[in-house]
Amino acid sequence: MRLPYKIGYAVTLVWLVWIVYGYMNYDDIAERGQLSNVLLSAVIGIILLPIYFISVLLYSVYKRDPRKKK
Repeated sequence: MRLPYKIGYAVTLVWLVWIVYGYMNYDDIAERGQLSNVLLSAVIGIILLPIYFISVLLYSVYKRDPRKKK
C-alpha cells in the first residue's frame, strides 16, 4: 500500500474516533462549549476526506504514461 493512502486512512481513523467521541460524550462536550468544534470537524472531514482520496487516485492514474509499454 502506498504512503498517501496510509496517511489518508490514518487521518480518517482519527477523524472517526473524534466524531464517535463527540457523539458518545455529547452532554459533556455541550456543557464545555466544544460542540461547535465537533460539528465543524465533522463537516470538514465529510468534505475534505473524499476530495483527498479522489485527488490521490487521480494523481496515480494520470501519473502513469499510457504511451510507455512494459
